Amino acid sequence: MYTLNEQMNTIFEKGLNLIQLHKDEILEEWNTVTARLNLTRDRSPKNIEDTIQYFSNRLFSSDESTSKSLTLSFQTNKFIITLLENAVHKVIQQNKEFSHKHHQAIQYVFIKLSEEVLTQPYQQYFAIDTFLQNLVSSNQLPIIWTAIALKRNHQFVAEKWFNHLSQDLLHGNDHVKSNTIYGLSELLLDQMSLEEKQKYTVFPIPYEDITILICVHKEDSTHVVPFVSYALQVFQNGKESFQVTKQDQQWKDSVIMFNETVLRSRNYREAVENITAGFVNYLPFERCALFSYSIDEQMGFGLFGHHLDNTAIQNITEDISNLPIIQNNLQILELFGKSLDYLQPIYIKDAEIGFPSQYIQQFNLRSVIIAPIFLASNNKLLGAAILDQGPGKYFKVGQEIFSALIKFGQSAGEILAKFSNEREAKSPTDEVNLSPREIEVLQLMAEGCSTTEAASSLNLSEYTVRDYVSAIMQKMDARNRTEAVARALREGMIE
Repeated sequence: MYTLNEQMNTIFEKGLNLIQLHKDEILEEWNTVTARLNLTRDRSPKNIEDTIQYFSNRLFSSDESTSKSLTLSFQTNKFIITLLENAVHKVIQQNKEFSHKHHQAIQYVFIKLSEEVLTQPYQQYFAIDTFLQNLVSSNQLPIIWTAIALKRNHQFVAEKWFNHLSQDLLHGNDHVKSNTIYGLSELLLDQMSLEEKQKYTVFPIPYEDITILICVHKEDSTHVVPFVSYALQVFQNGKESFQVTKQDQQWKDSVIMFNETVLRSRNYREAVENITAGFVNYLPFERCALFSYSIDEQMGFGLFGHHLDNTAIQNITEDISNLPIIQNNLQILELFGKSLDYLQPIYIKDAEIGFPSQYIQQFNLRSVIIAPIFLASNNKLLGAAILDQGPGKYFKVGQEIFSALIKFGQSAGEILAKFSNEREAKSPTDEVNLSPREIEVLQLMAEGCSTTEAASSLNLSEYTVRDYVSAIMQKMDARNRTEAVARALREGMIE
């Protein structure tokens, strides 16, 4: 299953690779930035140099494990990091092939590294070794020492071992190992004098993929064990909350990038293309089909397909009654007074449950998700995006995907409504004047006739019919035949 985390990691890697291709130019530009800032007395040269050193190691180090394990003992701020990011954009924008997607990928690299740098003081509170050190050194409990045990090659190994002075009692000794947790506990107790060993006991607490060993006086174990277990649960709850916050930020980053992309659209056509591409580029989906919806006619019309046969999508004109899952959700919407607060993305594990068989076969559909495209300002449903992870693939989605899809749908609705209004202002319906022959061609198109069939019926050449079709689409400001026919039917120009 393709996840949001994997999708965002892909964007990060693209940005990182692009930055690494321009290593020398970026480092030179950063030196220029440093020289300029050193001329001002209100900035610390040491902070700037440390920040550049850190980012240089993270971005350009060949040893990934080393670069990620760097200690963040320096002081920095968002201002310095933004200057470094702007310098990278300046260097890479000189490349003629630089695009908005490149800009966003670089931007995302700095978002994640900034998060890594600026949240480091908080992250240390959710490290298990920090928790145990604080537990021992606080002197609130009669704990003599704690240790962290890992299982390696079918043996339990003491990874860390410290007392109330936060001293590492292993002293680099990695040979303290045993086939059992009990055996390892005895080995650690053996490091103490015989008199002390007889006073103390060790109890193990499983935690994630490690085992925590707690050494206490034998008479204290009955009340220490429950308290440590409770404290560990509180610690775990805080750690999970911190992770949820980071995950929330991840889907919000995808929403920001989607919004930036659709807002760059200059017209309706670009908006439609950017929306369908955005659903795929910033969420874990492979294909996207965008549809408009007519509430009066209860019809859906294909607008555009990304990584799909676009002509096939634009030729779809479907009665909503043939899509029972969508129809049922629209009926629920009616029950709640058309409040779009109750309209959520629809996940369908198997498309055979809710889609006509012709589409199942044509597009090899399996799992799909339907995201509403809407105007929140006036509770108007404009259409939907139908998404999947590729032909014949089943998948599941997490709650963060649903949250992102709602925001995507709202942003898409706002931009489509803006350009739709502009199109209507430029092309009012009373200005569409078709000739009788064009009406005849349009009627035959509505009946499903091909260009050849229409030419034969009207005793015209195929080239002439094509000219009529082009003229009709231009007059009606339609992007394809399906859109022209749908509009003509709505406005009563044909039957």
